Amino acid sequence: MKKRMLLACALLWAGASASAPRALTPAPETGRFLMTSFSGGQPLWAWCDSPSRVLALIQYAVPATTNPQTTPAELHEWPKTAAGLGKIQVSTVLIGQPDPGAGQIYTPLKLTSGPRKGQSGYVHTSNIENTNDPAYRMTKTGEFKLGNDVYKCRYVKDATFIGVTQKRTVIIWDNGKTATYATRNFDGSAGVYVTGGKNIDFGSETGWGYEFLKKEGYKYSVSSGDGMRPKQPPLSVTVYRKGKVLTDEPFLAYSISLPK
Repeated sequence: MKKRMLLACALLWAGASASAPRALTPAPETGRFLMTSFSGGQPLWAWCDSPSRVLALIQYAVPATTNPQTTPAELHEWPKTAAGLGKIQVSTVLIGQPDPGAGQIYTPLKLTSGPRKGQSGYVHTSNIENTNDPAYRMTKTGEFKLGNDVYKCRYVKDATFIGVTQKRTVIIWDNGKTATYATRNFDGSAGVYVTGGKNIDFGSETGWGYEFLKKEGYKYSVSSGDGMRPKQPPLSVTVYRKGKVLTDEPFLAYSISLPK
């Protein structure tokens, strides 16, 4: 009798344990940031700031092909020189289906017209270092391969912004309290590094930007303005000294990574 009671108690305890709510492990945090890229006012599929040139893939808004396995686009290229970016080169492209691997994605490209007609290649991106992972706020583009040419792309993991003008690369970091501004000049001269920057408050949802102050009355402003227009407002970097505009350079390609 005693054995039967012990067995019944054991079964009752096991049943209660099975039906008791379990402590759930919270899902990992993902997608804290949203990165958008543009060339002028056009969204970019991908772009690359390589040591020798800038490359930008602009996907057509309306597909010009009935093949669901390819997406038509244009490849814009600007060679880098000591005097700045050279004349733009434009090729039409068919973007194929991506081939993901262990942490890597290779998306095939086929050049159908323009100076690279007949060449093939790929864009190499990361499926680990991207804005879907909470550790990263920029999606990493590793390289463009076009024909026999391979172009390694600049990558700045924690940047809020990275863009190129005719003469330089501009990088902005923002830790939530203060921002830092840096440039990499194409002519090899020393760039600028300024800390203590701040967001520009435009008072509307369309304005975006930062400004940075330096000694001798210098101010650096990266801003898209406050245009109430459906298209992405033009983005530029403006340098002032004592209120006077020294340079105003529009960005040819850029990426902005902001919290969702």
